[in-house]
Amino acid sequence: MVLLKKASHIVIDSLERFFLWWGKFVAIHPYPVICTCIIITALSSLGFLRFRMEHHANLLWIPADSAYNVNEDWLELFFKKKERDQIVLFKSENVLTPKALNEMFDIYQRIQRIEVDGKTFDNICATVPIADIFQTKKRKKRQTEIGNDDSNDNATYDYEEYDFWADDYNEYNEDDEIITTVQRINFNKYGNKSSNKEAALETVDSLPDNIYCDLVTTLNEKCILTNLLEIWRYNEEHIRTATQQEIIDAVNILTKSPWFGYEVDYTKFLGGIERNTSGH
Repeated sequence: MVLLKKASHIVIDSLERFFLWWGKFVAIHPYPVICTCIIITALSSLGFLRFRMEHHANLLWIPADSAYNVNEDWLELFFKKKERDQIVLFKSENVLTPKALNEMFDIYQRIQRIEVDGKTFDNICATVPIADIFQTKKRKKRQTEIGNDDSNDNATYDYEEYDFWADDYNEYNEDDEIITTVQRINFNKYGNKSSNKEAALETVDSLPDNIYCDLVTTLNEKCILTNLLEIWRYNEEHIRTATQQEIIDAVNILTKSPWFGYEVDYTKFLGGIERNTSGH
């Protein structure tokens, strides 16, 4: 115990004598001390010239010369990505309800209204080509003035869209008036019981090469925005009036996106799925 006290006294006494000497030295030579501190600080700060923040997990946790990082650098050099994924998660006891669907659409509308430097979401989003020519086509519909049904001079023509892959593949008379109604969800075309897939492939395969190439190079593009709203093609009236049964049927039956036309599994958009005895 006495030895510890002596050691403690020696350490404290040495520190007191050092700081007494240092205080006197600073008081006698203030400018050299100040300049020396500034120079040492400046030299120590030179490292900030090469300072950068690293947020790539592969560089933080994997050796820089690993095969993965070497391959990643090659991809970054020759196939650099210009996109960044953004995900919005909806949490509820049941998201397959009209209330949840309306909240999704409200957020979608708010995103569409964002404008920065004169650019909207549609101007900066990543896009994917959509083969509209294979989903819809145009055909004539004649309308005549009342009381002049027999006069061709008074006939006017306009165009309406209809389903290209619908079951109507027969020749039609252009003089017949064609009346179509807007369908909320085309389960026959986009559902798992669709019978038009083989017919669509046969139609595409039968196109001449020059026509097919012309069509491919003129495809329209849509923003890559995947969610349940695409089932109703972002139609506000259809979304606002959707019922819970319609939502459940769409998620279980549809195998193709009515918006993009590509195959999709909407159940993968959901988490914590609970099914009934029939598997729905």
